[in-house]
Amino acid sequence: MNKSIRMTKVPHLDRVIEDVNKYYYNRWKVKFGKYMKLYVFGSWKFLTLLAAIVLLLLTTLQAFCSVYNCCKFNLGSTSE
Repeated sequence: MNKSIRMTKVPHLDRVIEDVNKYYYNRWKVKFGKYMKLYVFGSWKFLTLLAAIVLLLLTTLQAFCSVYNCCKFNLGSTSE
């Protein structure tokens, strides 16, 4: 449900609301959505910074190897 439903002073209705909320919050879609919201969307600034640093390092490595001919560091090439 949503947070706008509050407990009432009717015991039977309160029990039903608690049961519905337990059922809803135990569904895997809701748990996965909370996980994504907390750990993935919440850390987008850090992940963006990390990706920018990795791309900058790879660009620097490519520029260095194009100037100084890093053929001895080719891991996939067997020809000499």
